[in-house]
Amino acid sequence: MESKLFSKIGFCTDFSENADQAFVVARDMAVKFGASLEIIHITVSLAHSPPVHSTYMPVEYDPEFVEEVSRAALASIEEKYVKRLPEGMGYNVNVVSGYGPTEILRLAEEKGIDLLVMGSHGLTGIAHVLFGSTAERVVRKAGCSVLTVRLQKS
Repeated sequence: MESKLFSKIGFCTDFSENADQAFVVARDMAVKFGASLEIIHITVSLAHSPPVHSTYMPVEYDPEFVEEVSRAALASIEEKYVKRLPEGMGYNVNVVSGYGPTEILRLAEEKGIDLLVMGSHGLTGIAHVLFGSTAERVVRKAGCSVLTVRLQKS
């Protein structure tokens, strides 16, 4: 019996234009391969960032604030992405707080994701040195395939 190339595709969003374009790719690939879609959004908290950040800017978030941010993210995911899925497509929404690359990699392993699809902002120069790239960190450490989608200019 032949197995599917991808049975579970993870789509990572930060609600940017790049992520919106990556969604179209992830959705279309899920349709093509008959895969389910894991929609992933990480609410970044400085408390979960790499040590250099938390050393200089320790932050404790009010649990109500974290819950409010999560509710807003869920509403945005519903409006921007879930409504655009084909009827009957299997999907799951994951909104978690933490350090982006770490949480994406954890969810990919925990959920058995075969392919992660995410936008790439294409930072270069000093911006790349200062901010790094979530996509780059995920590509380097993921146990599954990762497809980064660059924003296509019209």
